This record gives sequence, structure tokens and C-alpha cells, in this order.
Amino acid sequence: MERSLRKHSSQRTGLMAERSLQGPVLDRRQLLTCAIGGALHVLAPGTSARAQPVKREVWVSAHGEARDSYGLAWMGPGSSRVAGNTLTRFRGHAVVKHAKKRDSVLYLSRRPGTEGIEVDLRTGEVVRRFQCLPGRHLFGHACFSADGDVLFTTENDVRTGLGKIVARESSSYSILDEWPSYGIGPHEIRLLPDGKNLVVANGGILTHPESGRKRLNLDSMRSSLSYVDAANGTLVGEFFPAEPKASIRHIDVTQSGSVVFAIQMQRDAAGHDNTVPLAGVHRPGESLSYFSDPKRVIDKLNDYTGSVAVSDNGIAGFASPRGNLVVFWRESDGRFLGYHKLRDVCGIAVRPFGRGFVISNSFGELRELDAETLQERRDCRVSLPGRRWDNHLLVTRAA
Repeated sequence: MERSLRKHSSQRTGLMAERSLQGPVLDRRQLLTCAIGGALHVLAPGTSARAQPVKREVWVSAHGEARDSYGLAWMGPGSSRVAGNTLTRFRGHAVVKHAKKRDSVLYLSRRPGTEGIEVDLRTGEVVRRFQCLPGRHLFGHACFSADGDVLFTTENDVRTGLGKIVARESSSYSILDEWPSYGIGPHEIRLLPDGKNLVVANGGILTHPESGRKRLNLDSMRSSLSYVDAANGTLVGEFFPAEPKASIRHIDVTQSGSVVFAIQMQRDAAGHDNTVPLAGVHRPGESLSYFSDPKRVIDKLNDYTGSVAVSDNGIAGFASPRGNLVVFWRESDGRFLGYHKLRDVCGIAVRPFGRGFVISNSFGELRELDAETLQERRDCRVSLPGRRWDNHLLVTRAA
């Protein structure tokens, strides 16, 4: 297996006061302004499956709140309607751009889901499906090898409770090999810029499908960042947060190889009320460091940061749905840059070409923030009532 996979590795503080949550109605000129770099091929509300192609840039997210509405939807920047919508009948988590198919994305079920699907954004068709092995379930995240030939998924071995990294062929999704994640509850997984190593956020919390979201090991939980050889699954290194009840779930990787991570604090198991940093960075050759100031802002996050994204200019944004805030630090020196208020915000992504951040929430709202100033482009607000965006947002280039 090692030989078969080896070829596949290769400010402003308080920036914004609270804004009105009702976005403005966009006229044609505003739509065109917001959509620079992306075409506005849109369909009538309710359109599903057969979709118009979205050129140059597309925003994609899981959505829905019940089995009959769970699905994947996508749109061009600044559009007031979705361009395509594929119903899936199961709740998704993250969406991953396919590394070798320009118009395809992968939609992965969240725990304890067992199914992943590939969707063609040109047509809205489900191209292929794959399932976990019996006794396994997904955690909703995946990434590709440097050459795009291998897909890596994070999974749970239900019998042992141990995390797994499963290597799949990227066209058929047949299983090539599997390795330990070197922890419990592996969540987000990313390939490092060297193309040779993976980094996995092991949340450290044991769950079981029969007990739902109940956390079964809070007394002994141990979260970690594990670095794993993408060719043979060998553990390269591992790092543990200073706070034993801090769970690392989501990560992003900078061009220099630094790993920015978000923390979900298990306060009911901590035995103290101390403020715990909820964001940090691991730079190559160093120990973990944390974005620990200002305390007054961290306290407002209610012990929870979800999605994280880092821009090309080194600004790290963390979405906190419990705190109704997106908070920004500069990755290189940990300087606090400010925040943006949005109720139940969780999705955050960086626009191509350095244009800025896009954020989303469960009320169907989308907002854009400038890459340099972090000021909101208010004319570009989108509100799609009834479109319940899920935890993560993909902003990517398409045909």
C-alpha cells in the first residue's frame, strides 16, 4: 500500500457595530457589482437538479432542517436566487471541491451518517455515491491528495471508538487503505502545502450512533492535531491543547504550512470558569499558540468556534454560532483585528482572487467582508428566507 500511495503524496478592534439583520433589496446594478468575477446564471425559486452552469466562482453549502429538505445548493456571488439545488435526503456537513473534476463537488454526511455523494454543478446530477464499511461512520470532512488521485475521509470505528483515515480512489471511491487518525473523533482533515503530509483535528470526544450526540468520555477526552504521512499513514507528529477539555474540530492551512484551528470548549467537564482561548495556530517547528486577547470578546463566543478560514493575506476568521460573531486575528502575530455580528453564523470561506470573506448562517443570509479592511460590503447582502445554510461554506472556482 505504501508503494501504491507514495505517488499520490507529492483593525480594527470592534470593527463593526451590530447591523440590521434584514438585508436590502438588490437592484440590477448592485447585483452586477457584487458579482464581479462570477456569472449570474440563476433559476426560478424551487428549481432543483437541472441547473445552469455558474462561471468562474460559485458558493456551495449544505442546507435544510429535515429529511425532505436536506440537500446541496449553490449560487453565483451576489445572486438573489440559487443556481442549483440537489435534494439528498440526508444531512450534509462540509462540501469539498473535487480535485480532478472542475465542476464536481463532494457532499459528505455528518456523524453518524455513512454516505457521501459527488454532484455535478453543471447539471445538479448525483454522479456517484459511496458508503462507509459496516460499523463505520463519517465525520463530514475529506480532502484530496496532491495529484487528486486519492480522497481521504475521517471516519469512526464504532466498535472500538477509534478514529480512522480512509484512503479512497477518487473516481470510483473504492477503498485503497485505511490508517489510524491517532485519536478519537477525527473531524476536519487537510493536506499540507508540501503535498506529503495530512493534518487531522481529533476532537477527542467519544460518541456512539446508539446514544446520538451524547459525549461518552468527557473525563478522559484528549484532543489533538495529528500529522500523518499521506503515502503510508505513519504518524509524523502530534500536538495537544493546553486545556484538556478543549476540543479541536476545524482547521485551515496557510500557504506556509501553518495550521489554524478552532476550539469547542467542553465547559461542563472543565471544573473551572476560566476564559479559555478558542482559536490558535500551529506553525511548523513550534508548539501550539493561541489567540488569547481580548478576553471580553472571547467570553462572548460562549466556549465555541466552528468554521475557520484564512485569507491569502494572513487574516484568520473564526465563526461562532453560539456567540453570533465572526472574529478575526492576524495569523502571523496573533493581533486581534475585529469582529462582525451575525446571528447563528457558522459558514465562512475565502473568495478566490483575494476578494475577501463570505459568511453564512442558518437563516439563509450571506454576507461579504473586504479582505483588507474586513468591512462588510452591505450592498452585497443576500437573504434567502427558508434556506437554512448548514455549518460550512465552500467558495470556489467553477467552469
